[in-house]
Amino acid sequence: MNSPDEVSLTWHSDERPPADLPVRQVYGWVLDARARVVLLRDLGRWNLPGGKPEPRDGGDLAATLRREVWEEVQVTLADPVYLGYQSVHGPGAPFAQVRMAARLHRLAERAPDPDPDKNRIHERHLLPLDKALELLDWGPSVLPQVAHLARVAAERWVLDLGGSPVA
Repeated sequence: MNSPDEVSLTWHSDERPPADLPVRQVYGWVLDARARVVLLRDLGRWNLPGGKPEPRDGGDLAATLRREVWEEVQVTLADPVYLGYQSVHGPGAPFAQVRMAARLHRLAERAPDPDPDKNRIHERHLLPLDKALELLDWGPSVLPQVAHLARVAAERWVLDLGGSPVA
């Protein structure tokens, strides 16, 4: 890192964050039967659904993912799989951003996010991976994560992510 304002991201496939690295985010690559990715758009920003672990999740990352995806985009999940984590170093860091993958089980009627700071309905979109990556605009740091996602989707769910980029 060259300046104190820069952020450094490192992907760790299949590894769990060390005990001294707090998990601040659990986000999911949620895929439907056509290998489309669920994205949300809120206040002009695109993101994967997910959020912060809460005490009621009991330390269960899949429980955090299920709760957050339901709250944000009203999607129920099937077969959540841990992919790894991204270590973040920079202002307010270090911390871990956990990434999981899951199958979309059901799309429900839209409802406002129950977070009192949000209390609005986020846009929900199902997009091919290449379009999702374009909208997320996370740069090259996402490539190892997506390569791992593509392997999991192919091996576990027999889903082809359509020539996904690889690291």
